[in-house]
Amino acid sequence: MAFSVAYYPVRLSVMLLSMLAACQSKTDSGTTTTTAPTQQLTASGPQDSPGTWYRIYRGTLGSDSITLHLQTWPAGFESRRAAMFVGSYSGADGQPYEVGTDYNTEAKPDSIVLRDRDLTFADDNSSGPVWRLHLTGKELRGTRGGQQVQLREVTLPGSIRFASRYFTDSVAAYPNKPASPYGRTSLHVLLPTNGSEASQRALTDAMLRNLRGDSLSTKAVPASVQQYWQQRFSAFQKDYRASVAELAPNLPTEPDTSSTAPSYDYVLRFEDQSATHVLWNQDNLLSLGFFSYSYSGGAHGNYGTSAATFNAHTGQELHFKDIIRPDAQAQLSLLLEQAVRRTLKQPANVALDQFLFVKKMPVTYNAYLTSGGAVFIYTPYEIASYAQGEIRLFVPRKQLQPLLKSGLPWGGGEVSRR
Repeated sequence: MAFSVAYYPVRLSVMLLSMLAACQSKTDSGTTTTTAPTQQLTASGPQDSPGTWYRIYRGTLGSDSITLHLQTWPAGFESRRAAMFVGSYSGADGQPYEVGTDYNTEAKPDSIVLRDRDLTFADDNSSGPVWRLHLTGKELRGTRGGQQVQLREVTLPGSIRFASRYFTDSVAAYPNKPASPYGRTSLHVLLPTNGSEASQRALTDAMLRNLRGDSLSTKAVPASVQQYWQQRFSAFQKDYRASVAELAPNLPTEPDTSSTAPSYDYVLRFEDQSATHVLWNQDNLLSLGFFSYSYSGGAHGNYGTSAATFNAHTGQELHFKDIIRPDAQAQLSLLLEQAVRRTLKQPANVALDQFLFVKKMPVTYNAYLTSGGAVFIYTPYEIASYAQGEIRLFVPRKQLQPLLKSGLPWGGGEVSRR
């Protein structure tokens, strides 16, 4: 697939977590909480939280064959009235392209309206093509930028099936005030539902370590996702209350409704969100993105995606050192420079520091594999401004081949229809 390339100034990744699950109860904070019920790994496997799922679709976009990995979350947060979607699709070359809910269009209950979020497809108005899809049973049909789309839900060989789980809760800054601002934390995690018990356990443990940001794979993990969520919420509650106590002397005692002064409600509306995105999932090659967003006062929050690749058959995580040869840094830096120029549409005669923060492309270890190559993720401020958002660079497998270690889980297989 060949499209024109333009610069996409603001990514919308921080919006992907803006939703709540469906079951509600009251907490001691006095605010509404939404959590997924306790779910252990059982023989039948865990179930999706209400309104959430992950599916794989395969079919055609115009004359091209594509695979779409799509996830959804329910309505609720910030008065969103419809489900919200995030995903990626790829053609035969194995290059993934991000898609997400088109926030400018209100979809009908049986419809899905997406927009390309990838820098590659942004036009001069910083907008990508719109997908207008109709969901009927296991089929998605419609158009993308005028091209016909026909997709059907499938199970890919060597892929992992997941249950999609949400946990969300909030903490009141001032529990005794009925109009108190609050901080909110949420967790989205995927639980494998196929494969051997050992591989499911290994994969779940590795995902929890990535969500927790562990630097060592030997560190013990919680016995269940529910236990991890409880630990996470307790830590957030403690930190939030400590931050409120520290800020309290400098804040008004009541909400400020004037248009000139910052509201204490906004200042104390902390967020701590984490989610798991499927980036690639077939032929025993699984790549996941662990997205985090945090706001603790100030002009804006911070966000970023940390990627990881796994051998889906064993559940073993493949670290950067397991993929790229140690003597490949200089060559990889040149390939990444070529990729960033393609992505941001910058010619070779323009110095890198004219459109980035760097004079030479650094090699990031934040990368993941697809069947067609590797994607390298640079989070905000790493090589560019916050407004430029995450920059994702695809390097084709053919270019990477001399730099790769042997034994990577690349393969092929047939598709089974669900």
